[in-house]
Amino acid sequence: MTVFRGQREQGVDYFDDVTGNNDKAGVFEGAGIDDYEGVKETVSPDGVKVRMNCRKCNQAHEVTLEWQELFVVGSNGPGRSLLTPTGWQYSQNNGTLYPTTVTCRKCREPLCPQVTPDEARSRVNDAVSRSLIPMGAVQQWNDQVTAWRSQAG
Repeated sequence: MTVFRGQREQGVDYFDDVTGNNDKAGVFEGAGIDDYEGVKETVSPDGVKVRMNCRKCNQAHEVTLEWQELFVVGSNGPGRSLLTPTGWQYSQNNGTLYPTTVTCRKCREPLCPQVTPDEARSRVNDAVSRSLIPMGAVQQWNDQVTAWRSQAG
């Protein structure tokens, strides 16, 4: 596929290899392209179920991000000390948190479904509005987060 259709000059890269052609695949072609950023999410009573493939062996997995974990992730924000759920880690590179204890069943490579605090808050608020999370649980988690922050601060 030709991206640039104007007059061509010798020695100029027109990035035609980005989409590939009949004799080679570009970066937008290949066997794994359907799975690239192809993470699927569904909401359940247990939490957000993330369907993703292992980056190493392409094995499909479903990882559940539990509501309490997402509540803790969502409690983070500007001007607050970082609070991570047990077994989770913060990525400085992209401002997300992710579980570190989930691995591929086939090759044991870590699976890292990442979520920002804003995304976590949005999902928890959505679950509360759908009555998937009882308000008593939200209040209990809020009290725990407040206690943890006061101990850390």
